[in-house]
Amino acid sequence: MSLRDLDPDLHLRDPARRQRYVTAVFDTVAPSYDRFTRLFSAGMDAGWKRQLARWVADVVRPGDVVADLACGTGDVARAIDRAIGGSRDRRVVGLDPNAAMLRTARDRLSGARASREPGRPAAPVLLRADLMSLPLAHGAVAAATVAYGFRNVPDAAAALDEVARVVRPGGWLFDLDFFLPESPAWRRVFRWYLRGAGRAVGAWWHGEPEAYGYLARSLDRWVTPPGFRQLLEGVGFRVSRVLRHLGGGICLHAAERVT
Repeated sequence: MSLRDLDPDLHLRDPARRQRYVTAVFDTVAPSYDRFTRLFSAGMDAGWKRQLARWVADVVRPGDVVADLACGTGDVARAIDRAIGGSRDRRVVGLDPNAAMLRTARDRLSGARASREPGRPAAPVLLRADLMSLPLAHGAVAAATVAYGFRNVPDAAAALDEVARVVRPGGWLFDLDFFLPESPAWRRVFRWYLRGAGRAVGAWWHGEPEAYGYLARSLDRWVTPPGFRQLLEGVGFRVSRVLRHLGGGICLHAAERVT
């Protein structure tokens, strides 16, 4: 079923139907998703994702597993692979529920596999799975990254709890996402821009305004940066660093698993 056949208000209001709508969105945008993020962020998105990769490189050790959750087109997994690629015995696993996104990620990472030198760590492995139910053992992950993921799941608190399950005590979660700015005035402007520009690009590239208009809708039931800190602390993480961009509309969180 295509995106235009689904009622966004009905599906996004109902957690049981939300994933169906999100899947249709990403099926539509997968081929152009990277171009859109570069355009919409004026190129800043790549730098934010490299920051996640640098945080990962600072904490992982030989033998560690790194999971890039909601990996999308694989750009964060590739950045992590590059950041830690000079070291042996560190494995990167990318997981995403969307088949179209994973196809793009496999194409992106195939070059890394082909150019692998003997003795280098294995290139990132890609698996189909979502944040609500991860095929990973308890405490299997030393560091997890999530870029633009928790905002899209039916239940963010449950997804965070599932991530906490697979991150070992003393391990880390590094998150990048859109948030509701704390300033009411900036919040209105920020959401107005996301909705207007997103719908324009969606209509231009796909003939479907909601393809990227969804971005503004996804904030309707989302949280501010302090609200996300509370969610993290509620499942046993301690936030050690927050980097704010665009007036708090974009934030990066670094959180250690402490309980």
